[in-house]
Amino acid sequence: MKTKFFTTFVFLTLAALSAGCAGMKPAEPTQEFSSHRFPAGQYTQKVDNFLFILDASSSMGKDDGQNIKTAKNVIDAINQSLPADLTFNAGLRSFGHNFKQSWNLTDQVYGMTHYTRNGLQEGLSSVNYTGGTSPLPEALEAAGKDLRGMQGKSAIIIVSDGLVQSEMSGAAATLAKIKADMGNNLCTYTIAVGSAPAGENFLHEVAKADGCGFSETAASLAAPGQLESFVNRVFLDRKAVAVAAAVPILVAEPRDGDADADGVLDSRDRCPDTPQGEIVDEYGCTLKLTLHINFDFDKSDIKPEFAPDLRKAGDFILKNKDVPYILIAGFTDSTGEENYNQGLSERRAGAIRQYLIDNFDIDPNRLVARGNGESNPVTDNSSEAGRAQNRRVEVICCAIILPAI
Repeated sequence: MKTKFFTTFVFLTLAALSAGCAGMKPAEPTQEFSSHRFPAGQYTQKVDNFLFILDASSSMGKDDGQNIKTAKNVIDAINQSLPADLTFNAGLRSFGHNFKQSWNLTDQVYGMTHYTRNGLQEGLSSVNYTGGTSPLPEALEAAGKDLRGMQGKSAIIIVSDGLVQSEMSGAAATLAKIKADMGNNLCTYTIAVGSAPAGENFLHEVAKADGCGFSETAASLAAPGQLESFVNRVFLDRKAVAVAAAVPILVAEPRDGDADADGVLDSRDRCPDTPQGEIVDEYGCTLKLTLHINFDFDKSDIKPEFAPDLRKAGDFILKNKDVPYILIAGFTDSTGEENYNQGLSERRAGAIRQYLIDNFDIDPNRLVARGNGESNPVTDNSSEAGRAQNRRVEVICCAIILPAI
């Protein structure tokens, strides 16, 4: 009896396993992509800044890491395709993470900085482990800070399997907040890796929430000519090609002027009505940088979490050498005596000024530190959250600095 029972048990077990294996979908192979080298000199850039967000969560490491390998391959192929003569600002942010990679929910592994093909490739190569949850909303919130203060058009490209939705569910709402801040200067695109329809649908909804981006799958970009089309649609505009007329017609060429007197010829001026006296960038648009660095109560110590913002400020100041000065304005909340707060605001502004000098070798004469005490709060001081926002230093470009009173 026992022998018969055991034989029956083994048979049923093997049958169940066979049925389960027969119903399993084989793992998707790692996908390869053909980069397309767009020739230099034939394109202009559609965006000024771009930021990849790479999913490094545990689901991306399944099946011997096929999804993370595919994700890195598609980013690398895009990187290899961009024309070398264009001047983007670029970054790469990862999220998820095995503890061997990072203890953080999200890390900026490259940029935001002047784009180089080797720089982005090194950042991509530094992501070697997958693990943990899928905190896409936190990565998007950090991306908004990465892009804050950047000039011109920006693109976010999310490369993910779109799993697990319960951990990613706030992504669309977070993106909507960033979009409200940046408006038409931001478009978001998604690339779905793997073969999970639920993940593809989720990423499609994220891209659709942006209003100007679109979604793709890695499988579709592996088809001939599709990665080239993606790069062209997201990053590039082709220069107009002059066509010779069949019969030469002599027409007097219009003289290139500078109608708004900002130093940029009208043919290149993207902001033709800039108010007189404002400092402009190479395209004739008002040059701006506004960063808020917050402080703990009654402190002037710079918190480590603001290092990326200060890196952004340092890079901006070094890049724009024609800007004669940058205003560093310190503020406090309304707690305490007015005279004490004035001194505290000055110490905070001075700390930021010295940090920029020490870490970026910036000419001290270009940095003007001012303490404003508890004046000009950005929000109500009646709550702790409001007071925390008012304890700040603003790094501002390019304002007219009036003489100190």
